[in-house]
Amino acid sequence: MVDSDSAVRRLTREAGNLLQPYGFHGGDGRWVHLGEAGVATIRRTRVQRTWTDGQQVLRFGLELTATPRAWWEFRTWRDTRHGLPATPLDLATGPGLLDTHGLPADCATPWTLRVDPTRPGRHAHPADLATLRADLPRRLHTYARRALRLLDPLHHAHELHATHPEAWEPFLVLLATQGPTPELDVHLAAATDIVDVLAYLDERCPPRVPVVR
Repeated sequence: MVDSDSAVRRLTREAGNLLQPYGFHGGDGRWVHLGEAGVATIRRTRVQRTWTDGQQVLRFGLELTATPRAWWEFRTWRDTRHGLPATPLDLATGPGLLDTHGLPADCATPWTLRVDPTRPGRHAHPADLATLRADLPRRLHTYARRALRLLDPLHHAHELHATHPEAWEPFLVLLATQGPTPELDVHLAAATDIVDVLAYLDERCPPRVPVVR
């Protein structure tokens, strides 16, 4: 038997161990993958405590962020251009529009851990604890693969454009990592409100066809 708070701490440690093979490291419910492709982070959400039929229930889950290096480089270029301090890669964030998009519904649903009313001392309900521990590897595998997949700039760009077609800025920055292409030319001609992107690409990736603004 273990009290509910200790159970959450143990599960958090187990999560960290399970994420290490994917290149995530850290602790206290936050694990970071830092590499050439960019930075991805998986976090345990805050524990929410509620009461249902006189029984305390703890709910918590996972969240992720993924920032391709190309997006961080653009943001660093823009911040420097406007006299702002650069953000280290390990602290980079954004674009932030796809992080949990596409996850299976059961992976986005918080875990539930009841306090066993039949035992004193706020012990975690054994059935809930067993269910949660059994689900932990599958869910962490799903989050880790999702986060790492979003570090691929072209995958991120095409998924972003399919789901948020108005998000021209991150889409074009990430798409430009493949160099000047007819696809990039077409989207540059169609995009709006991308002054900074055009200036950035003039330095990094001049379009094949001049874009008139």
